[in-house]
Amino acid sequence: MSRFLIVTWDGAGNLVSTLGIAQRLVEAGHDVRLLGHPSIDERCGGGGWSFRPFASAPEYDATHPGDPAAEMPFLIQNVFFSSDVARDTATEFECAPADVLLVDALLPAALCAAEALPVPTAALFHSPYCLFRGGPLLDMISMAFPLITAIRSDLGLDPVEGIPQLHDRCELALVASPAEFEGPGEPAPNVRFVGPILDGPTLAPADPAPPTGDGPKPLVVVSFSTSDMGQAPVLQRILDALGQIPAQVLVTTGPAVDPTGLRAAANTEVVGYVPHGAVLPKASVVVTHAGLGTVMAALAHGVPLVCMPMGRDQFFNAGRVTELGAGRTLPIDADGSMIADTVASVLADPALREGAKRMATAIAGYGGAAVAVAELERLTAV
Repeated sequence: MSRFLIVTWDGAGNLVSTLGIAQRLVEAGHDVRLLGHPSIDERCGGGGWSFRPFASAPEYDATHPGDPAAEMPFLIQNVFFSSDVARDTATEFECAPADVLLVDALLPAALCAAEALPVPTAALFHSPYCLFRGGPLLDMISMAFPLITAIRSDLGLDPVEGIPQLHDRCELALVASPAEFEGPGEPAPNVRFVGPILDGPTLAPADPAPPTGDGPKPLVVVSFSTSDMGQAPVLQRILDALGQIPAQVLVTTGPAVDPTGLRAAANTEVVGYVPHGAVLPKASVVVTHAGLGTVMAALAHGVPLVCMPMGRDQFFNAGRVTELGAGRTLPIDADGSMIADTVASVLADPALREGAKRMATAIAGYGGAAVAVAELERLTAV
């Protein structure tokens, strides 16, 4: 048995890959601790690991983040580049040492703390790896990189040029998405693509008896963010649009939106949460904000998508879905007729179904959490 300390944060749907690996490590007989925001344990506890809340870093709950406009500045200052997160990581290790650290790739402060500790470290990427090598996402979060310079100075570490160098200094970089979904560029030598991790613990209690898709009409699944991105008006516009097409519609709101606050047509059922694996095998189309978890789950089941990205990595994800011939993209302000027409056209397009099936074949070739655990176990001998 080895000891694993996983340093993470309440990234809502981003937790799927983290918790999936944690659960598989527990099943393999290892001692697993999670260090992160208390809201993680409140929503997703009971997986066999032990949980340690951040002692110094401010609390954060992705399902109720407060002012959406202030969310990213808060995350950059108080989570990603937080000296408190670095301090809490070091303190937790000193209180109870581990054989391996697994750190979320969006926590540069924790990666610095890990570098100063006598332990091999892996970075976990729950978004495409290429987004951390260059482009708008990296540019946005790198504006706060001077905070890392100060943290490294306090830890007695030499300076680095940027966030990619922090990832490169880890013994291992686990990417929970397929290489086929990446943009241009060569990965660093420490990168291992393990593919989507889709069999982890659920992020919320599941609603009973979702539509099965066994009827004569196609099943359209609408799934937007687990976190609160102000998506309720968008969901209502989609519901109104899909109420007019000959389809069975299932809308999952997640914990951020109250399903009883949405109007639904006769062909539509609105629920809080249903595991993707319970409905996607029967689905014909998925309408989504293009969060990576939903996109990967749909593609793993060979289901084409209609993407309506709202922010974060979603524009990249939607672009890749379109480029791979597995779906189409709409602007977030698309009107009802455009939404209905696009969903109907995707339902009728065999080429998009074939594109999604090609990705399903590619994804099936990865090992997910099992391969991630095997890679982490190798680090215990480092």
